Amino acid sequence: MSGDMTAPSPELVQVADGVTISASVVGTGPVVLLNGGLGMSAGVWPVTTIPESLVNAGFSVITYTARGLKPSSAPPAPYTIPEMADDAIAVLDHFGVREAIIAGYSMGCYVTQALVSRWSGTVLGVAIMSGLRSSAIGELVNEMELGLIEKLGELPETVSVFEQLLTTLSPATLSDDGSVRAWRSILTSGETTWASPEGLKGQLTASQSWMLAKEPTPERLAAITAPTMVLVYEHDLYFPPAGGREATSHIPDATFEVLDGEAHGGVMLDPKHRAATMLTEFCLKVTAG
Repeated sequence: MSGDMTAPSPELVQVADGVTISASVVGTGPVVLLNGGLGMSAGVWPVTTIPESLVNAGFSVITYTARGLKPSSAPPAPYTIPEMADDAIAVLDHFGVREAIIAGYSMGCYVTQALVSRWSGTVLGVAIMSGLRSSAIGELVNEMELGLIEKLGELPETVSVFEQLLTTLSPATLSDDGSVRAWRSILTSGETTWASPEGLKGQLTASQSWMLAKEPTPERLAAITAPTMVLVYEHDLYFPPAGGREATSHIPDATFEVLDGEAHGGVMLDPKHRAATMLTEFCLKVTAG
């Protein structure tokens, strides 16, 4: 029987003076917190099928929209990863959670790692999907985008769309002109998800400061004592397999898996939804005993 996927209306959680985070919980059972990537609102998670898979397996799933994105607040930039981790901790506290599996995608993996070291609750397991060890490409893209915002006051749409297409889509999709044009149309339609220009600048500065600090350090990784699952995609330019494999070697109790055929957007675009299946199996394993 499928779990109850009827999500209640998101609640606004006050995490700091004048800062609120939109968050919701669905399902019953052990809690899994999902930390989204840069620019990723909570509404994107259903596309991955991860919440549905977890709820059907008997878990509660907490999703939230990070500071900077609608309908959460967008305080003035800069933001930091520890600050965003504290937001997530405030969400856990709001729902009365004292033990959970912490999962992240892309920049949400930075938040996950910072949260593990800052939360007073019990971390049952850690799942890092496409976001463990960033590449020089990731540093360059952040530097470029922040430089354009500083110079022009905003990030030109054509730059944003080009960056998303080049890094999110698999090589097979990028080589198909029709698919590229279709994805360009999707990315340029609809309203912005940013609550204000400060939101984009804030999340970019958080990402950049983490990377420039050479995070995650071996010491931070060695301090992750909970069972950990690391997933990377074969063609991910931001978090390539080689860097992910080396970083995983510093985590005491970790598994590492390369999923073929996809790029950075594999968590959302993989037609087999392998990340959802593997995360659910991981969660079942760490809560079995």
